[in-house]
Amino acid sequence: MKVIYTDKPGRERGVCYRLLSQFFGVIDGATQVVVEGEAPEIIEAYEAAGIKVGEQSGGDQSETDPHKMNVPELKEWLTAKGIEFDASAKKPDLQALIPQE
Repeated sequence: MKVIYTDKPGRERGVCYRLLSQFFGVIDGATQVVVEGEAPEIIEAYEAAGIKVGEQSGGDQSETDPHKMNVPELKEWLTAKGIEFDASAKKPDLQALIPQE
């Protein structure tokens, strides 16, 4: 199920809308989560549960800057670069592994 956290809930069929200010925890059954606005606590909770979180955009644009990636994207990027990391590492620890260029 797709879950969208926003200040402007909609009525899209098959989508669960929640207000940004009313986050009470990860929703069971969520497979895709979109956060429209600043809500790092929501993003961190879903990423900790292993659910990818994205931002609402006009198209499917993948982030290319590893400093801006969410945890699953960053883990994938580090793996592709051959950089080893602890699977339970938090985002700041993973970002510390990004090579300085």
